Amino acid sequence: MRSRGAYHHFIKMQGENNWKYHSWDGPAIEPIEGEECELKKAWFLNGREYDYESWKEALKNREGLPWYKQSNINERH
Repeated sequence: MRSRGAYHHFIKMQGENNWKYHSWDGPAIEPIEGEECELKKAWFLNGREYDYESWKEALKNREGLPWYKQSNINERH
């Protein structure tokens, strides 16, 4: 989502009502270059904010691909 001069990345977990900031691929809040923005880059996983180093460490500790990147999502049995 694009808002207030930045891209915002969210996830909605199954069984939950609210969207949370989340991104495995980079900052969940990314200021858009060349646009006025009061926000700074921010890294989130499942709604929890991390500094860059802690976010990178959390990525190292996960196993496998996230559910939304699994190749068998669209398979029918």
